[in-house]
Parts: sequence; C-alpha cells; structure tokens
Amino acid sequence: PKPNPRTRQGTTSLVTNFGKFSQVIIYGIHSCAEALKFGRCKKLYLQTGKSFRDLPVNCKCSVMELCESDILKMIPKGAVHQGVAAEVADNLYYCDITDFSATPENCGIAILDGVTDPHNFGAIIRTAAAFGLSGIIVSERSSCRINGTVAKAASGGMEHLSICVVKNIASAIDRLKEYGFWIFAVCESGKQSINEVSLKGKTCLILGAEGAGIRHLQKEKSDFIVRLSTSNKFPTLNVSNAAAIAFYELSKQNGSV
Repeated sequence: PKPNPRTRQGTTSLVTNFGKFSQVIIYGIHSCAEALKFGRCKKLYLQTGKSFRDLPVNCKCSVMELCESDILKMIPKGAVHQGVAAEVADNLYYCDITDFSATPENCGIAILDGVTDPHNFGAIIRTAAAFGLSGIIVSERSSCRINGTVAKAASGGMEHLSICVVKNIASAIDRLKEYGFWIFAVCESGKQSINEVSLKGKTCLILGAEGAGIRHLQKEKSDFIVRLSTSNKFPTLNVSNAAAIAFYELSKQNGSV
C-alpha cells in the first residue's frame, strides 16, 4: 500500500515552452469530427462529391470543397483522408503543467519519455482518452509533436485530454510530486507487476522511448518501478501496446471509466 499522501513542499521553477505555434492539417473522419465538435477547426476541406455527416449545424469555420488531388497535396503521402481534412492550430491542444495542480483525487496522467514515432504517439493519445486519463506530458526536445499523422492515429482522442510540453521531464516529475501525484515507471526491470501495486489516487505512469526505454534519472525520481506481466520468453511490447495495458489497469483501479 502507498504511504500517506505527500504534503506540498513549496514551489520549484519549471518553465514550459511550446515553441512556435503552427497551423496543422488533420485528416480523417473521426479526428475532424471531434475537432469540429470542440470548435478547434479554422478551415474544413471536403472532397468534392463526398458527404460528411458529422458537420455540425452551427459550424463556424469556413468549409471548402476540393478535388482529391488537392487534398492529397496537403497531407502525408499514402495517408488515408476519407474525403475530409481540417486546419487547426496546434497550440489549442497544449496546456501548462500547472493545470494538473487542481486535478481530482483519482486522476491519471502519463509521461512519454522520448516517444518520437507519430503513430505510437497518436495511438497512446487515443488509448489514454479511452481509459479516462486527464493528460499526457512530453519533452520539448525529444518527443513527437502534434501533426496530422498523430491526429489520425488518435482518432479524435486529442480533444479529450490535455497535452503538456515541458523543457525537462525530471523537473516535471518534481512538480507533479508537489501536486500530490505518485510516479510509476513502467519498464521490464520492475520488481513488481503493475497489477500488484495500488494505482489509486493521483497517479502518473512513465513510458519510455521506442528502444531506449525510460531514462535513468526518470527511474530514480519514480516512487515505484513496475513491469507488465508478459511472457519471460518474449517480454517486450511496443510502447503503444504497453500503454494500453498500463492505462487499463490504472482505469480499473481508480474507476475513471
């Protein structure tokens, strides 16, 4: 069981820096529909001859019909657009770490320590939203940023949680501890399985980069190092799959879904 909750021990300085905001083209029915629902879209692009049932009646963004060749010029090669794309400002999805100071008691967030693949990032966002996590923290220098590929993989999940970009993950962990969060590093070296520890209360799960894993300093700052119960013969999982298992266990314990 966890010891008594921490008492706040003053405030440390942690500067977040989102960098230069930019316009991002997202695509796909689910990602665009959710962005429209939450008022994120500046412009909506519909392929000529395609219907889009999720267009809100009170849609305030401009809507433009384009031929498919013009839509394909706006998105990555080979991307599946489903006849719809939208322009959004990426800063609409970012928050400051101080936003996590007033989270409810049973709150889950995740730190992605160096996850750079946009498909993995988007899949993790989608899973985090599905299991009721409140937010995701990433590093400014060593992580993927929001783009169309991330939004497509997230399938609308970006609209349902906060994404925080910080200069230093270790400092972010210190700040979260001040806010009353317990920090769990999820990696193969954990002595306990994640289902053997209590994840109730304010909980932060750290997931490491593809290949490199969680950095040493982040492990040192964690309250617990836990592993997933996988086969001894082949224990390795893709980070997005590992996130799904960890988030499910978290949601099951704290009743967020």
